[in-house]
Amino acid sequence: MKFKIYYASGIGGDQIDYDDSPQETENFKNRDKAIKYAWERACEEYDSYAGLHGIRDVEEIMDEDGVDEKEAEEVYREERENVIEYDAKLVADDNIDKVSKDIKKK
Repeated sequence: MKFKIYYASGIGGDQIDYDDSPQETENFKNRDKAIKYAWERACEEYDSYAGLHGIRDVEEIMDEDGVDEKEAEEVYREERENVIEYDAKLVADDNIDKVSKDIKKK
């Protein structure tokens, strides 16, 4: 099945805009696999900013919060999950939405 993949790092107000083209369109076995892929891409994008623009990396969290590495990694994951966005839309669902809108216009 073909899915439109959307993801955003959440950094600097970065959000998903469904009116724009998706970041990727790929084939997946099911929606769960497509969502997992979108989540991974959002995490990669967020991780690329670690230590920059106020995004704390694990070492900064350890220093600032006075926690060990394991706890710092958990804090990092929580901070990341609070800001990233991701979604996968089945291309067929998108076509159904478009047809529905066209029918309502008539």
